[in-house]
Amino acid sequence: MQQVAKKRKKKIEWGYFLLIPGIGYIVFFISVVSYLVFMQSIGFHNPIGEDGFTTEHWSMFTDRIFRDSLMFSLRIGILSSLISIVICYPLALALQKSPGKKALLSIIKLPLFVPGLVGSFLIINLIDFHGLLNQFLMWVGIIAEPLRLRNDSAGIGALMIHIWKFVPFQMIIMYSAIEGIRSDIRDAARNLGANPFGVLRHIIIPLTIPSALVAVILVFIRTFNDFAIASTAGPIYPLSLAELMHMQAHTFHDWGSTAVIGVSMIFFAIVFVIMYTVLSKQIQKLH
Repeated sequence: MQQVAKKRKKKIEWGYFLLIPGIGYIVFFISVVSYLVFMQSIGFHNPIGEDGFTTEHWSMFTDRIFRDSLMFSLRIGILSSLISIVICYPLALALQKSPGKKALLSIIKLPLFVPGLVGSFLIINLIDFHGLLNQFLMWVGIIAEPLRLRNDSAGIGALMIHIWKFVPFQMIIMYSAIEGIRSDIRDAARNLGANPFGVLRHIIIPLTIPSALVAVILVFIRTFNDFAIASTAGPIYPLSLAELMHMQAHTFHDWGSTAVIGVSMIFFAIVFVIMYTVLSKQIQKLH
């Protein structure tokens, strides 16, 4: 038995080498890029100007423009990922019993095939100052003058576009997770007296938390680092971190400050992933 166990361990160890072409490629480029960005943030590998150690670029953290951009990107990333997952749960549950769920799923997936920049311009035509939404609300009599939903200081327009874009993305994950729950578990809960809300709270949500964790993290990373939607529908001030990074690099040619913004985006994305993972595990233990 011990010899069989040793052989299995050797097979497993050798099996890890099969992962090198995929994981090795990702780890290599992430490591190289992270190294270059960090070194540029402290004065090395400067494409314009002299190289040399300096912490001058990190003074950006005391700049109000940087802090406002950071808070805006965090707010958009967190709200878009959480609002999308809240929409996905009832939508995925409703599709489970819909007779034409395959056709409905195909329709819901359509935004995934639309590039972010194209989708942003499409939604802008709807929510612009004289767009279809404002015209309809004024015609009905709900509002007296158009609402500013594009380039507004709160970033509502950008948030709406992000939700429209990423609800289908999260739907693919959450629909599969909910559909994977065995029907006999739900039936057993109902036989024991659980109402639909009880089944959702004690059965569906605890079993789908890992999938929800993945969906929220993936959407947060994409929206937190977004450039296309923020540059077309986002506020004039504050800029998103991606816009600020682009401006520092191509307008002011300040590659050191650009690298600091890049390091900050990587750092805060990792912090959010860790915090959300710990919180989700704590919630899962409570259930």
